[in-house]
Amino acid sequence: MKLLFSISLLLTFQNMMMAQDCSCAAQFNFVTNYFEQNNPAFQKIKNDPAGYTIYKADLKKLRTEANKKKDTDLCIRLLDKYVTLLKDHHSGIGFNLNRKDLGDSTKVAVFKSSAAYRQFKKIQVDTSELYTRLNTKDIADIEGIYSDGRSIVFGIVQKENKPNQYIGVVLKTNKLLDAGHILLELTRQQDSSFDVSYNIGLLGFNFQRIIKNTTIEHGQIPFLGFSKGSVPSSQGKNYEFKELNDSTNYLRLLSFDARLTRELDSFYLTIDQAIKSKPFLIIDIRNNGGGSESSYFKLLPYAYTKPLQIDSASVWVSPENIKRYEESTTGDYKDLVARMKKAKPYSFIPQSEQAVTTWSMDSGTVYPKKIALLFNRGTASAGEGMIQYFIQSDKVITIGENSGGYIGYGNVMNAPVPCGKFTVQSTTTRYLQKSKYEFVGIAPMFRVKKTDDWIRFAQEVLSREKRSL
Repeated sequence: MKLLFSISLLLTFQNMMMAQDCSCAAQFNFVTNYFEQNNPAFQKIKNDPAGYTIYKADLKKLRTEANKKKDTDLCIRLLDKYVTLLKDHHSGIGFNLNRKDLGDSTKVAVFKSSAAYRQFKKIQVDTSELYTRLNTKDIADIEGIYSDGRSIVFGIVQKENKPNQYIGVVLKTNKLLDAGHILLELTRQQDSSFDVSYNIGLLGFNFQRIIKNTTIEHGQIPFLGFSKGSVPSSQGKNYEFKELNDSTNYLRLLSFDARLTRELDSFYLTIDQAIKSKPFLIIDIRNNGGGSESSYFKLLPYAYTKPLQIDSASVWVSPENIKRYEESTTGDYKDLVARMKKAKPYSFIPQSEQAVTTWSMDSGTVYPKKIALLFNRGTASAGEGMIQYFIQSDKVITIGENSGGYIGYGNVMNAPVPCGKFTVQSTTTRYLQKSKYEFVGIAPMFRVKKTDDWIRFAQEVLSREKRSL
């Protein structure tokens, strides 16, 4: 599943900004035109008359709002809303953050006396009282003391008489921030996510504030890099194995992060004999946001019953996508670029001319006889890739709720938006079969409620299967 936010210090295109229309409307039009020309998910919408009609109506409303928007920092709200129309989870809008040179005390003093800096609200705050009160907050409570692990320390507190609104108040003065500065403003949404406005202009960046919707869980604000001081860097093991009873084993996998692949492969070796000693296995990949596909490959023999079908990927050919692949430093795309240049513009071509369509193994294992695979909306990307392979097996039963729907499109390429503040992050490839699951997710065979005991439910389903073995 992709990173929601990362700060990269990039040079701004100062000469471009002077010559270009940097209004929200102009940037919105650039972004929408770019996606319509270069994004594979949009092509699906365009070829669906009913879906295209809805898209155009929604686009018209957003464009009207963009034409009225005076604050270009707030344009991110409209750009994010537009990307959701594409129903492509891996595409998005990024920030190009550029920081002022504040290398000496004179420059800092000049910056802090500027109107841009002084516009930010600062309140009177008893830091000792706040430290004492917030230090008692539970890790699951939104209120508490947060830090970037370096020089920024602030407390999130609820606004008086406003149960769903919070502010992040600076508690520790540093060279740019004073105690009492409002660093963040947060609003809880109905789905328990938060709209977060981060007053990044206080730190000398080229945005006065950036706004994103995000989840805040376990004392962490991931897309900003803040966490409660008491939160450990790792939330425990990313995997777990145990025997539930004399016939059933349980395997929990929280992540397929590429950095874990070797560790997971070693772990699988240690539990191999135990897995093959019992007829039933429950594999729990709830909230596994993905990572590397190879992180689960060594589990496939346990489920294998017949050759696995491998989905074919195709690339959307456009002049801009050709340019992005030519510029890319993440892979060797020379052959692909050559084929794209020969292809008909604005069409799909196979990503590989010699793509493998099936995957056969010598044989699967006798045990387990049945596997219950648990997944939820938090299961995404490579986690969904595992689901796709496992559901082809006669051994596998799937249980839970629809997966996240981050599986249909890939190979994200970035392009600068004029005026140097935002970047377009657009997928360039489409999977023939998996694209039907994008945004909606893969449905399980058995649905369960969030409040149910999923493991117990899986055991009950497997016990019914036992009678037919």
